[in-house]
Amino acid sequence: MNLSKPLKTALALLLMYAFCVLLFRFRRDGMDWGPALLIGLVAAPLALMLSWVSERLNGKGQRAGLRWRERRRSGSSG
Repeated sequence: MNLSKPLKTALALLLMYAFCVLLFRFRRDGMDWGPALLIGLVAAPLALMLSWVSERLNGKGQRAGLRWRERRRSGSSG
């Protein structure tokens, strides 16, 4: 099944929201549904944003490492 990028993002956000709400509601010292739903509105986008930032930084680091290795390889053979 091919989904468009906005639809994938919306689906991921909805699933993360549901996960956060259930986590807050049913943890050991769980909270009521009202606060869990409200905190989930903040926690779900924040969790997805942090995940995106982490993936972006790791990707940049990997590309920088590849460039460094390539420069080192071409510099030592010349």
